[in-house]
Amino acid sequence: MPLDIPIPRTIFSVTQITNTLSRVIQQQPMLQNVWVKGQVSNLSRPTSGHIYFTLKDEKSNIRGVIWRSSASRLQFLPSDGEEILVQGQIGIYSAGSNYQITVNKVEPLGIGALQRAFEDLKQRLSEEGLFDDRYKKPLPVFPKKIGVITSETGAAIQDIRQQLQKRYPLVELLLYPTLVQGEFAAAQIAAAIRALNNRTDIDVMIVGRGGGSIEDLWAFNEEIVARAIFESKIPIVSAVGHETDFTISDMVADHRSPTPSAAVEHIVQDQQELLYNLDSIISRLNQLILQRLAAQHTQLNTLDEGLSPSRRIDTILQFSQSVDGLEAANHRAINEKLDDENIRLQSLVDRLNSLSPLATLNRGYSICRTSTGQIVTSIQQTNVGERLDVKLAEGELVCTVEERSV
Repeated sequence: MPLDIPIPRTIFSVTQITNTLSRVIQQQPMLQNVWVKGQVSNLSRPTSGHIYFTLKDEKSNIRGVIWRSSASRLQFLPSDGEEILVQGQIGIYSAGSNYQITVNKVEPLGIGALQRAFEDLKQRLSEEGLFDDRYKKPLPVFPKKIGVITSETGAAIQDIRQQLQKRYPLVELLLYPTLVQGEFAAAQIAAAIRALNNRTDIDVMIVGRGGGSIEDLWAFNEEIVARAIFESKIPIVSAVGHETDFTISDMVADHRSPTPSAAVEHIVQDQQELLYNLDSIISRLNQLILQRLAAQHTQLNTLDEGLSPSRRIDTILQFSQSVDGLEAANHRAINEKLDDENIRLQSLVDRLNSLSPLATLNRGYSICRTSTGQIVTSIQQTNVGERLDVKLAEGELVCTVEERSV
């Protein structure tokens, strides 16, 4: 009859089992940076500053904790009953032998939650003074270079360029392209603001995009963007394309415009108005000179009636010399003013000429168009045998495509 051989037993403590499971979880990279969505329940905020809650769905739940250091950096804090999305690390809570998620980020789900997150951040930044008028910087009267932070493919940059060309083509524009919606948009916008602040040639910035839903515009409600705007030494115009609703960026910025086009109208003056004002100044100056001369002549006539012939002659000579001196001084003032304006106008003309496509043609370049008038920038727009019109600095050519090569 075989003997029963005892099987050796390995005995673990509860702590050993818990530590073993912790190591297994820590060795799973996916569980160290995981996004989880669910409904908040059993939320508590003790005096320690930490936040404890349960995240649940229809079948399961997981404990969640936000340490005080992370909670102080969040712009949105969860409340019982809300649907949220959290990012963090999965681990074991050894005291209770429960698995939990240590949360680093919290995002609301749904428009109602977004609106509450907006109101929470708005109140907090307002209490800190980020919206106060005393921090608003004035815009330059005649900016030379404008920095624009927006998408390089969006309608906003096209609207800005067209409006600048119409109103004040002498100003330079520097585009710093960024995302304007999505997970990484806020960080890119904030980085762009700081990068342009490291330059010395930017007079004013436009930060914005075209219109959209609250979700589309959410990057401009992020705290990281608000603080970058507030810390900027360069004046910033917030130009998010919406007429009635305000973003956090609008409230922090030095000036707010409802659209990117309106931002241009806010920053630069209309060249036609400037020329009209110059003409008005010259006309007013001429009127003042004529009025002054008329008053001097009236005074001369009055004096002439009460003087003896000899004194009349001396007075007339003295007055004539005074009038001649006044006229000479006025003419000098007019000529100096006109010379200054001519120099300024010539400078404007020279800069306009430098921006003209014809100036580029004079340097040996040409403009190639299809038979329909479309400018050719790629061989994909042409076909072998197709006729092309080529404009040179002097005259035009009609050419036929014989071969295409990359």
